[in-house]
Amino acid sequence: MQVLLISANRERSPYPVAPLGIAYVAASLIEAGHRVRVLDLCFEDDGPAAAAAAARSFGADLIGLSIRNVDNLTYPASVFYLPAAREVVARLKEVSDAPVVVGGPGFSIFPREVLAYTGADYGIRGEGEGSLVRLVEALEGGGDVDGVPNLLRPGGGAKGTARFDEDFGRLAPARSLLDNGRYLEEGGMGSVQTKRGCPFSCTYCTYPMIEGRRLRLREPAEVAEEIEALAGRHGVDYIFFVDDIFNSPEEHAHLICEEMIRRNIRVRWTCFATPRTMSAALLDVMKRAGCMAVEFGTDGGGDSTLAALDKGFTADDVARAQHLCDRAGLEAAHYLILGGPGETEQTLAGTFSFMERIRPRAVIAMLGVRVYPGTGLAGRALEEGVIGRGEPLLEPVFYFSPHLPARRLVEMVREYALSRPNWIVPGLHIRTGAETVAMLRRLGRRGPLWDLLARG
Repeated sequence: MQVLLISANRERSPYPVAPLGIAYVAASLIEAGHRVRVLDLCFEDDGPAAAAAAARSFGADLIGLSIRNVDNLTYPASVFYLPAAREVVARLKEVSDAPVVVGGPGFSIFPREVLAYTGADYGIRGEGEGSLVRLVEALEGGGDVDGVPNLLRPGGGAKGTARFDEDFGRLAPARSLLDNGRYLEEGGMGSVQTKRGCPFSCTYCTYPMIEGRRLRLREPAEVAEEIEALAGRHGVDYIFFVDDIFNSPEEHAHLICEEMIRRNIRVRWTCFATPRTMSAALLDVMKRAGCMAVEFGTDGGGDSTLAALDKGFTADDVARAQHLCDRAGLEAAHYLILGGPGETEQTLAGTFSFMERIRPRAVIAMLGVRVYPGTGLAGRALEEGVIGRGEPLLEPVFYFSPHLPARRLVEMVREYALSRPNWIVPGLHIRTGAETVAMLRRLGRRGPLWDLLARG
C-alpha cells in the first residue's frame, strides 16, 4: 500500500522542529513493506494546496495527518491551529478517495473532539507506529478495523486507555524522508528521543495521555548510533534531547553520556531536565559528552506554587540545580508558568526575587496555565468555576489564580521582565523577535537561542 504521511505543524517560532514522530511511523510502515512519502507542511506557503498536490501525484491509498499541537499554549498571544488542519483534510477529500487518519500528540489529548472537528475518517491516539501498520493491513486485506489498537472512528468513543508500544526505539526514525538540512539551517539542531513515558504528576500535564506513565527506555548504544548517523549522514552537529525529562532516571542518562564519550561523538547538545534528580556527577558526564546547556521545567519560584502544580520538588532543589550548573560551567534556562493555582501578587514577587537570587542565564515565562481535559488542573478549574461542566476545551482556555487576575498578572510580568534582560516572555513578545532569530541562524548559530536573546 502507498501511504502519504503529512505533518500538519507549521509553527516556526521560536524555531521549526522536525516531525520526529512521523519519521518513527514511516520507519514502521517501510519495515512492513509499504511505500511511504512524507509531506512536511512547515515550509509550505499553502498547506492545503501542497497536501492536495502530494495526494494526487503520489496516488496515496491511505493518508495520515499528524497534529503536533492544537494551539501554541501562549497567553495572551494564543494561536489555534486546528482550522488549518481541518482545511487540509477538506482539500484532501476533494482530490482523493484515500481514507484520512489523524493522529499525533495534539490529537491524543482530544481524540474524539479533533476527529469530529477535522472530518477525518479515522483517528489513532497515543503512538502510531504499530497501530497504523495494523490499520493498513486491515484495510488492505478487507478485514475488520475494529481490532486495531488505539483506533477511533467518527461517532465512536475512545475505548479504555491508549496502549503503548513496549518496543519503542527498536527502529530508527526514517530521517531520510525529512528535510534535515533545512531544519538544521533554520532550527539549529536535530531531535533525538531516548525514552517515552512520564511517571510524574504535574497537575496540568498531558504527557501521560500522549506517551503513558510508564517509562520505556531505549538502549544507550542505540541512542548513540542514531546520533552518529545524524552527524555522519545528515551533517547535524547540534541535537536536542526531546525527552520530557532527560535526567530521569539518572542512571539511564549517565549511560547514554558514557556511550557518547566512548564513541568519541563530537556533537553538541541541550536537553530538558528536572531539578529533582540533577547531580554534580551527571552534569560532569553530560558536559564531557558535549552538553552545552540545560533547560529546566521549573514552573515556579516558591514552595507553595510548586506544590500547587504537583511538581514534586522544592525551591531549594531548583537553587541547588542552578548552583550545580554554574559550578559545572553549563548555561541554564528555567521555564516558568505564572498565574497558576495559589498564585498571588506576593508569590509572584517571590518568584521574581528567587530568580534574581539564583541568577540563571535565561528565564522563559509563560502566563496562565492551559487547561486540558483529564488533568488535575481541569478538576480544580471546574471546582473554582473557571470552566463549566462539559465545557469544550479544544480551543485554548487558560487558568488564572482567582487571587491574581490575568490583567494584573500581565502588568506585573511585563514591568518586571522589561527591566531584567535575562527574561523572555513569548506571550508578551519580550525578547522573542523573529528577525533576530533568523539573523542568528543565518550566522550559523546552533542550538537554542535563549542564551543570546537573554542578555543578562
